[in-house]
Amino acid sequence: MKKSKLFFVSSEVYPFVKGGRGAEFAGSLPPYLQALGHEVRVLMPKYSLINERKHIIRDIIRLKDIPVKMFNGDMTVSVKSGFIPETKTQIYFADSEKYYKRADMYRDIRTNLFFKDNDERFIFLAKVAIETLKTLGWQPDIVHCCDWPTGLLPAMIRDEQKKNNFFKKTIVTFSINDVNEAGLFDKSVYEKTMITDEQARDKCLYKNKMSFLKAGIAFSDAVTVPYMHKRLKSIGKPANDFESILATSKTINDVPFAGDHNLWNPANNNTLYKTYSAEKFERKQTNKEGFLADKRSGFSDDHLIVGILAEDIEHQQKSITQVLKSLKDVTLQFFIIGNQNPASIGAIKSAVAKNDKHKIFTYHDPDDQFRHNFFAVCDLMYIPPTDNFSELYYLNGIHYGAIPLMHKANHVADLFDPIKEKNLSGNAFIFADDKELTKKALMAAEFFKEKDKWDILVKRVMKTDLSWNKFTAPFIKIYERALTKL
Repeated sequence: MKKSKLFFVSSEVYPFVKGGRGAEFAGSLPPYLQALGHEVRVLMPKYSLINERKHIIRDIIRLKDIPVKMFNGDMTVSVKSGFIPETKTQIYFADSEKYYKRADMYRDIRTNLFFKDNDERFIFLAKVAIETLKTLGWQPDIVHCCDWPTGLLPAMIRDEQKKNNFFKKTIVTFSINDVNEAGLFDKSVYEKTMITDEQARDKCLYKNKMSFLKAGIAFSDAVTVPYMHKRLKSIGKPANDFESILATSKTINDVPFAGDHNLWNPANNNTLYKTYSAEKFERKQTNKEGFLADKRSGFSDDHLIVGILAEDIEHQQKSITQVLKSLKDVTLQFFIIGNQNPASIGAIKSAVAKNDKHKIFTYHDPDDQFRHNFFAVCDLMYIPPTDNFSELYYLNGIHYGAIPLMHKANHVADLFDPIKEKNLSGNAFIFADDKELTKKALMAAEFFKEKDKWDILVKRVMKTDLSWNKFTAPFIKIYERALTKL
């Protein structure tokens, strides 16, 4: 593909804020595309949660007080600028006191209910995207929208194409990373969009409601969903509104999700006790010793540490308990963290009978940055089954020397090669059932006793590249096909 101008729009971008996988997608893919020579820029809301000093976010004189026409009157927005950390990718922030100065991105923290004006907040974001581009005079070849909050932007760009030539040579792609949310609102919300094409209304409606998700699918040149092949069978008989709406898409591009070795890199992460790499592997041990001493875990250097990462622990508790019971005869140390109710984490201990072969250390994880230390401490990493794609942490954890212990049905299992006992080839311990899980854990425990052999295995696994360096190609092909439609 020729060098192109790409404009990403997302309601969340990691590491500025994160609500789901969409934040990591919007924060990681753009820099890798830029590294290929494309000109890439990103836009997101400037939430109160974002630390301007930490991320060095600055005002831009030419982007101050941009006029934005809304259904309830003219407004203005000031767009600020910064860079995605560890990259040279520019990111813009739509700063609005009315819509984004709140304690959470989507919900009222007092009631845990969605903000009643979420429709307006993201209609505003779509309009800001268009007005920012016009003000800059920067005409993108590709506008890449991320998840339902940006679902109306493709429809608005189509409307703009009928009014003027600014987006005449622009194609729109829509990536769905949050695979549960349909973005449904009252059908009257369509009037708030101020889209002049009345025929567009029906394409946005689902069960007599306005669906941002359906709008994004209907008006985009290409739609992508990560690992859709795992869900295609259920799409034939939709289990929920999300799947029913997704079934309306004529073409779903099944794409991978990749790791981000710009941000998730032990060689440059200052939250660790000591930075390290495969070439300076001995420093991983320094991190383990420092962290475990500070937390008084009582762990020993003689046995494997199995990290269990649970982002949805109330639903994953049963799976974790089953794994602990399956490994009851293997001498292991379990480091369990979760970012939800700490009582749920502690309950795991009481659910498992006392076992002298196991040491269990649990930790309630309030900070996403903590995961860097978690990866550095773990020898093996297990992520219980979940619908929120947290299994994708396997792709980043390997870079820290945390070898995946995963079920073969995992979303990302196809990206890994099973470790074989004879020659230590492969990069993950992959199992099909409880019996095989026990066998793989015993194999790992035996390798661990042979320090030289274990170190060779871990250092090789750390060099496995499952980042966007390897997986930008599917998106490039999608862009190329869409551009041929112009």
